[in-house]
Amino acid sequence: MKIDGSPHQTRLEAALPAVLKRIAATPGVYAALWCGSAARGEANVYSDLNFHALVTGDHRWRSNFVVDGVPVEVFHNPVRKVRAMFAAEDAATITMFAQGRAVLPHPDLDALMAEACALYAAGPTPRPVSPSTQFMLVDVVMDARASRQTPVHALTVMAALGPLVMRSLYAAGGWWDVKREHWLDDLEAKAPAVAQELRLVLGAATDDARQEAFEVLARRLTGQLEYTDGATEPEPVP
Repeated sequence: MKIDGSPHQTRLEAALPAVLKRIAATPGVYAALWCGSAARGEANVYSDLNFHALVTGDHRWRSNFVVDGVPVEVFHNPVRKVRAMFAAEDAATITMFAQGRAVLPHPDLDALMAEACALYAAGPTPRPVSPSTQFMLVDVVMDARASRQTPVHALTVMAALGPLVMRSLYAAGGWWDVKREHWLDDLEAKAPAVAQELRLVLGAATDDARQEAFEVLARRLTGQLEYTDGATEPEPVP
């Protein structure tokens, strides 16, 4: 199990035996997957230990604790819930199971890891930008234009960048979403032009430069920056 690496990696690995003992003692747990940056041998000073635990029964939960100064987070799920997240193309879950390491082995865990590897290799179903998302994109661009030369311009742009712009770009491209700290490296491999546009937004020295770069990214999704007619499908009111 040992992965040679930095002192931070070594510190986290040293806590593994005690952490696994605690996870294995949790009622219902019968298998565990070590996932995240430390499982890949990429830990830094701020890294924690992350696990997916398979449990018997009909409940799922999330727990966190600290062992020898190391923060630990554990996601507990029955197998059918993990497969439901696979079916929903939950990027985080599929990536964790595709890249993780079995530390409390079980055939159920082996099967899930194999399924995740196949799903990860195939990539998610591309999802075009919906009319409602296009409207929200245009709306936030207009809000950003209105806030130029005010202290909140950077906040307006950055607040929309992840949950709206980048998530939509990844969905439209048919790419598995990644954490924001990996956007640039990931996009350099997938779409260098998009990576460069994102770099301009993140590194802009002025509001005008930030706004211009932000609108370039938005146009990739909307094609234009004008309001158009649209509506969602009617839904029954409970």
